[in-house]
Amino acid sequence: MTLILLLFIIRRWADQTNIVMVFLFGWPGVVLHEVSHLLLGLLLNARPTRLKLIPERNHRDGGWTLGSVEFSRITALNAVPIALAPLLLLAFACTLFSYWHRFFQVPTLLNTLGLYTVMFVLIYNSMPSRQDIRVACNWRSILLYGTISYILYMMLKHDILITA
Repeated sequence: MTLILLLFIIRRWADQTNIVMVFLFGWPGVVLHEVSHLLLGLLLNARPTRLKLIPERNHRDGGWTLGSVEFSRITALNAVPIALAPLLLLAFACTLFSYWHRFFQVPTLLNTLGLYTVMFVLIYNSMPSRQDIRVACNWRSILLYGTISYILYMMLKHDILITA
């Protein structure tokens, strides 16, 4: 717990210090985050047009954009899964945590610290950004997924779903 807290503090400190520190401490996670958007976008036919993994100054608010993926075909159906794709890093973190002992059969301080560092990077970068939330919460997707959820709820409530 102390290591995770320390890594979180270092990451927050790096975020407030300068872009070089952010880049050094955060780049591997940014790559994982953006590649998850890219891969799910490819899978859901969103037609990725641009992948940026180098930090850029945001001219609107003076902040930094660490990475981004642009698509030419975002629809109500694929917007939510693509926007929330980094959450898949949590599943990867759980799987890696479960099998870590197979890679490092003799526990040492070094490979334990490595495990916690990898877990931190995966979990910290699995969280959707503000832009991800904005994309996922568009009115068309909310209407579509809300309707699907309501129909499924009503089918379950009235035992309409067929169980095999």
